[in-house]
Amino acid sequence: MGEKVFGYVRVSTDSQAEKGYGIKTQEKAISDYCKKQGYELVQVFRDEGISGTKIDRDGLGALLSALNGVKKIVVMNTSRLWRSDTVKVLLKRELEKLHADVVSIEQPTYSIYGKDPNDFLVNGIMELLDQYDRMHICLKLARGRKTKVKDGVKGCGNAPFGYRWQHEGVSKPVIAQDMSKVQIIKDIYSEFGKTKNLNKVVQYLNCKAYLTERNRPFSRGSVQHILKNRFYIGEVRWGNTVVQGQHIPIVNKIMFGRIQVLLKSRERSKP
Repeated sequence: MGEKVFGYVRVSTDSQAEKGYGIKTQEKAISDYCKKQGYELVQVFRDEGISGTKIDRDGLGALLSALNGVKKIVVMNTSRLWRSDTVKVLLKRELEKLHADVVSIEQPTYSIYGKDPNDFLVNGIMELLDQYDRMHICLKLARGRKTKVKDGVKGCGNAPFGYRWQHEGVSKPVIAQDMSKVQIIKDIYSEFGKTKNLNKVVQYLNCKAYLTERNRPFSRGSVQHILKNRFYIGEVRWGNTVVQGQHIPIVNKIMFGRIQVLLKSRERSKP
């Protein structure tokens, strides 16, 4: 049994049948060619009444989805696959990802891996458009997050330790206190205020068997991050934008300010 291949046929109008590109004509040509070359023709995919300038075709989509192990597509002519440089480049990019190739009966030396100057030009334009789309999406997301922050809502991502995203009973997700962890935050601030020592705070938390969000023991770094996080006094930040949030603070501003003074004095005392 020879190499397995798929066939693809397409006509956009009835007039193409008169020019030698009717569905039956294409199918017979593909079948005869495969027998002659020793290929095993697994299936022929069809698109009828649709232009080759369109990428959104049912038969073509089914063909691309079926390319799992089969690496060759036999067509009567590459014009059956595409009728524009844009569609050609898009299809070639997809086929290259799948390590597949096109065999054209009327163009025996053709391969999608051949060098075509037009392909380089169109491919470059497509890549620039891809980059523009990604940048445009990032800008839209950034604007959305900034708008959220201006309204006092956390932009995105995980809720800080001591809080959680609440989805039930609200029209939009909001940040709410996680009552199982609020006391841990209060203890961290209280213990550092007493001891002025991060190591002692870590020892205290470990003795209490408190764990982080990832179920790990607290470290100096995780404790320091919590002590410096202004989210706990009700503020929300996105870039340079800082506003009073809609969430309920866990730490009062007087306590937070005193802790910042202690942290800065520790940093200054380091050799």
